[in-house]
Amino acid sequence: AFFSDNAAAQASRKCSPRVTNESVQKAAAALKGSDHRRATNVSARLDAQQKKLNLPILPTTTIGSFPQTIELRRVRREYKAKKISEDEYVKAIKEEINKVVKLQEDLDIDVLVHGEPERNDMVEYFGEQLSGFAFTVNGWVQSYGSRCVKPPIIYGDVSRPNPMTVFWSSAAQSMTARPMKGMLTGPVTILNWSFVRNDQPRHETCYQIALSIKDEVEDLEKAGINVIQIDEAALREGLPLRKSEQAFYLDWAVHSFRITKAD
Repeated sequence: AFFSDNAAAQASRKCSPRVTNESVQKAAAALKGSDHRRATNVSARLDAQQKKLNLPILPTTTIGSFPQTIELRRVRREYKAKKISEDEYVKAIKEEINKVVKLQEDLDIDVLVHGEPERNDMVEYFGEQLSGFAFTVNGWVQSYGSRCVKPPIIYGDVSRPNPMTVFWSSAAQSMTARPMKGMLTGPVTILNWSFVRNDQPRHETCYQIALSIKDEVEDLEKAGINVIQIDEAALREGLPLRKSEQAFYLDWAVHSFRITKAD
């Protein structure tokens, strides 16, 4: 009885529309056999970038995030608790972005960032907007020192229902004539900083995340964001301890990153 109940539970999970998305699986399966290397070489890309952006030889920029102040955390907390309206929240975040933009212009930075005042964590922020992710309310995990995070739980096929960063990046770009950089967390980092489903290989889940980030890259490009940064802070954190398994991991991890920006 125990085994039959377990088999029934596994079958139910596999057939659940919350877990299985056929269109996502087909898109991920179509990736096999291609390495997603860029069609043009580095020199050609540099020439195209220079014509588009007209940057100095050594352009300056920042990592992307600015300090999360007590006031910013209060605004996000009150918006989440529905103590302030969406209009009030948007106004407060835009004011913070405007301060960050002006500061960078005063410092004569070449490629600006919006400071990410709307983001709580570089993985949680994206996971909250992707299908197939769930979050705990108080499932805190110590990252290092006093820094704690709530890792997402990936329970199903991953897709991106709506643009995740386009609104804020576009708003920031409207505040300056200088290039505004879009910032995205890479698929391998999102995977490695999450609790990942155990009913399919990790690399298949990573390819699904990569396709979602690729969709976001394309929407940012359409919105006029000409510089896009994809952060893979945790690319090596998933590296297997067994040396015999490391080459395969690095192969699909790099492939996942390439998927996001190859076109």
